Amino acid sequence: MGEGMKGDSDVVLEYNNRNHPIVVKKVAKKLLAKSGGVVIAKTDKAYLLEESGHKPVYYFPISDVRSDVLEPTDTVSTCPFKGRAHYYSLLIGDRKITDAVWQYSEPSDEFTAIGDYVAFYDKAIDGIEEIE
Repeated sequence: MGEGMKGDSDVVLEYNNRNHPIVVKKVAKKLLAKSGGVVIAKTDKAYLLEESGHKPVYYFPISDVRSDVLEPTDTVSTCPFKGRAHYYSLLIGDRKITDAVWQYSEPSDEFTAIGDYVAFYDKAIDGIEEIE
């Protein structure tokens, strides 16, 4: 997803505790996310999080995601590095995609920069694309 968009970024934070590097970069491009052909998010303030052992993930400010497509769930997970994440379902037309979106709303001290950002599971969206 968006492999060609990695360039043109500024580093927001670098983390390497317990030999587990994580880098968060500002994305210089404007990005758009769609699910079921519906635009669900558009931003020029995205971050790209690159974590050892994982695919790169784009994070969108939650303020740039359509609030009418997000429904909080009771699902919570904890990352030993990034903190505690809460999940949302995506509501697209009459379709509900459970736990499709996550937010580190209780980030660890090192990851407060992504506290107001959300990310989408690949299976829940059509993709993320650059826009003008």
